[in-house]
Amino acid sequence: MQAIYIMLLALTSLNFSTTSTIPEPIKWSFEVDKVSDGEYDLVITADIDKGWYLYSQDNTNEGPIPTSFTFTESSTISIIQDVKEEGELLKKHDELFEMVVSKYKSKVVFRQRYKSTDEKATMSGYVTYMTCDGLRCLPPKDLEFNVSL
Repeated sequence: MQAIYIMLLALTSLNFSTTSTIPEPIKWSFEVDKVSDGEYDLVITADIDKGWYLYSQDNTNEGPIPTSFTFTESSTISIIQDVKEEGELLKKHDELFEMVVSKYKSKVVFRQRYKSTDEKATMSGYVTYMTCDGLRCLPPKDLEFNVSL
């Protein structure tokens, strides 16, 4: 009888775990700042829930998936420089990956400088990122964006 009870408890736990929603610990926002005539910054902000981490672009692929950006090519937009990161970077040994990683724990702002010959152009693409807390990692995710000037 005890074995049946344990099995029912295990099946109930499995059912709850498969029907729960996947957390969304990173909240993204996108905006454009005009720097000068024809020059703009795409400002991408990641607000990170307490207890979670977002990994820097500067990590290798041997550990967590580094945050990366892919921009849609356009005849009116040209990228000027690499994406820059602004935030409190933590660079230390990570027990989950057993290596030194670079990550953010509260907020990070990414800036992509570009030129545009069309004031009505749209900057689009996607960000690929991975997030972990102290116990688990969510699978890497692609988030599309489309921001008008």
